[in-house]
Amino acid sequence: MTTQQQQRPVDAPAIDEIARVLALHSIFARFDPQALRSVAARCSVVAFPAGERIMRQGEPGAFALVILDGEVDVYVEIPAGLIHMATLGHDRIVGELGGFTDAPRTATVVARSDVSALRVDRDNLMSLAAEFPSIGIEIIGELGQRLHSTNQSLAYLTYAANALARDEYDAAMLVELTNQSGALASFARAFADMAAEIRAKQSRREEMQAAAAIQQSILPGPLPREGAALRVDLHADMRPAREIGGDFFDYFLIDGDRLAFTVADVSGKGIPAALFMAVSRTVMRNTGVIDMAARMADANRLLSAENAACMFVTMFHGVLDLRTGLVRYCNAGHNPPYLLRADGRRETLAATGIPFGIDPDRSYRIAETVLAPGDGLFLFSDGITEAFSPAGEIFGEVRLERVLEAARGRGAAELVAEVIAATDGFAAGAEQSDDITCLALTYRG
Repeated sequence: MTTQQQQRPVDAPAIDEIARVLALHSIFARFDPQALRSVAARCSVVAFPAGERIMRQGEPGAFALVILDGEVDVYVEIPAGLIHMATLGHDRIVGELGGFTDAPRTATVVARSDVSALRVDRDNLMSLAAEFPSIGIEIIGELGQRLHSTNQSLAYLTYAANALARDEYDAAMLVELTNQSGALASFARAFADMAAEIRAKQSRREEMQAAAAIQQSILPGPLPREGAALRVDLHADMRPAREIGGDFFDYFLIDGDRLAFTVADVSGKGIPAALFMAVSRTVMRNTGVIDMAARMADANRLLSAENAACMFVTMFHGVLDLRTGLVRYCNAGHNPPYLLRADGRRETLAATGIPFGIDPDRSYRIAETVLAPGDGLFLFSDGITEAFSPAGEIFGEVRLERVLEAARGRGAAELVAEVIAATDGFAAGAEQSDDITCLALTYRG
């Protein structure tokens, strides 16, 4: 009994009413009427204010309580903290194991509101068992039934957990248990909800994996190693920050003498960015090839139309004449690519317009540069330069330029691999904050 607990004896006229309340519970319902009235006569009425801890897990138990008015919260303490198991109210019983055995409390009970309850002391029950042997027999029988019920419930839960691990879980496995009352049934319902969420997440993960496979499939494969394509060494890679991303690269031969290449970065991440990425790639593939400025204006107008999500895409799009090395390009707000001259010089190709998808009436300037044999281009998204170390330091352009200098003279695939490896090493396991895409191109002439 806590220091704030108030207790008073039961008056004689209330004994029959108390016996009726006790009989609502399975363990007392088995007592014969005379024994039950004797137990009722030895009960006391107790009161607890809201917030009072009535029982504490691990402490010795010596009594049970039948709630008359108010509610209590039942908690089980684990290393992670207190776990709320149930809220019990009128005519419910708590602490019954302490009323029948000297086992430690298995839960903590706190008054949710002001509570009045019947207190059934173990010492009174044990002394009555000498006068009414049926009390001892029924208590033993009830505890045995509870052990059987607990073992059976745990068997259901173990079976369901193993099935979940094998990806063979079916909600029907726990229907019988969840339809019952008691703490284990509450746990079974929590387990069933958790299992349903796990299955839903698993399904979403499988869908995202399928979407990632589709996204990877629309990226171009290696250029054919024949004809005019032999005049260029080209390689690209894209690493999304999530299962799917908003970056993309593309390249294709327009005809026997011209190669189109693109690196783009859609605003945002995840599914919306991936969808806009697919639309952007399709738009760039299907605009005309005669007037490049008109093509870029058309692409921007199409990506701006009905853009309710207000998304945009930064993009570098170039066309390389494989005969002359002339590159005509549009940089729509994208990171300036590096032009790596064979003689060791390094230049950048600045933006020639704003990102696509913002202003449908915007025109785009087309710029030109010429690649000599041995010159190269390195295109990238800001997932490279904006990679973060565990300490929060940014990778930046200076580190990227050091990697490019150290990798001079290497093939396109090696250069891409060096840059991604340097970015990964700098991040040192930190979560990837943005999609990473880069494309390396060397003109052979």
